Amino acid sequence: MNKRKKMISFWGRGFLLLMGIMVLFTVVSKAAASFTVAKVSVTEPASRKIQHTLTVEGRIEKNQELSVMTQPDQLMKRVLVSVGQRVKKGEVLAVLDETHLREQLEGVRGEKRALELQNEAVRQNQRQAENKRLRDKSQAQEDYEQLRENNKLTLNRLSGELEKAKRALRKAQRRKDKESPLAARQEVEEAREAYQAAKSTAKEEEKAAKRAIREAQGMPEADNSIEINNIAIQKLEEKIGRLTALEEKKGEILAPKDGVITEILVNVGQKTLDTAIFTMTDDSEGFLFAGRMNPEEAALVSLGDTVVLTASGREEKDLSITSLELDESKEFMLVTVLLPAESFHLGETASMEVTQESDNQSCTIPITALRQENGRYYVLVVEKLNTVLGEQEKAVKVEVKVLDKNEMYAALESESIKEDSRIIADSDRYVEAGDRVRLREE
Repeated sequence: MNKRKKMISFWGRGFLLLMGIMVLFTVVSKAAASFTVAKVSVTEPASRKIQHTLTVEGRIEKNQELSVMTQPDQLMKRVLVSVGQRVKKGEVLAVLDETHLREQLEGVRGEKRALELQNEAVRQNQRQAENKRLRDKSQAQEDYEQLRENNKLTLNRLSGELEKAKRALRKAQRRKDKESPLAARQEVEEAREAYQAAKSTAKEEEKAAKRAIREAQGMPEADNSIEINNIAIQKLEEKIGRLTALEEKKGEILAPKDGVITEILVNVGQKTLDTAIFTMTDDSEGFLFAGRMNPEEAALVSLGDTVVLTASGREEKDLSITSLELDESKEFMLVTVLLPAESFHLGETASMEVTQESDNQSCTIPITALRQENGRYYVLVVEKLNTVLGEQEKAVKVEVKVLDKNEMYAALESESIKEDSRIIADSDRYVEAGDRVRLREE
């Protein structure tokens, strides 16, 4: 009996020892698994929009420049501004030499007076020429009338002498004296020739006299000197007006608008030309941001896109891209954004940020879940597989097609993966396809 009890006790202690060893192995196995099996966080495909944010560096530049001009050939006495200085409309930019200004004004007035005197002399000469023309016309008319009267008397006299010779011829013919008719006939021919010659001469003389009348009453020679002088006088009057206005302002050059001086073209002691003496921005037109993008970046933006501009800690929202064009090298795209003048300072650097949002994507995953190998994208999903050690959860490789992605999410073609797939998004160690994994407790 004691022997049987001893046997039972022996096997009981052995069973307990075996159970203890099994518990120990289980504990050790679990402890080992906690070190060798990766803990993973999983996610399922979700619907969302993919955003792309692009940052472009650039500078604040002038949008439109104004030229500040004055009368040419003025001596610059003082310049009161410097490049980069902001000025208000009506602010004094420079002062001209008043003495030189007055001398030039008197000189222009003298030029105008000289032209006016020339016009007076031309008018007087024209009046004298007109009076002479009238006198010549009157004299030619009188000569013509006198010539006609003299020719009339001469022709009447010669006509009478011809009739007298004809009567003498008829008397001689009645006497039937052969010698008398012959002499009388000769006298008649001589008288007729004299009359015809006088008549022809009278006709030519009267024709010449009429021509003299026409020539005397002809138009005077063309003279546009007064009109030409008047054009010059008008320009001088305009110049006098501008110089007078400048003199009334004591030679001060004023800013035409609010803006920033960008260039000074005439220094103290120099004379002004018929070009600008200052250039400045026009605050009413604002500034512009100018940046440069590569073609890949440019593909993400379009005209009218809303952007955010940042410079020196200041931020301006709700601005729009106003132009996109290739630079001279054809390698970069130039982007410009119009700005309010009060927002930034001319010449400072700035950053443009533009965010584009895609249409709603039905299948998106965190970018951390996306992997790439040999130019192909894939994800690891957790699946329960039967193994010699029983049912285990392992990482399975699934190739996917990426439609779009940013730094946070990737949009996949919906046919690439099942809706309820448990996609590994994060793990406490590197995981490869076929590795055993454990779900991380949330």
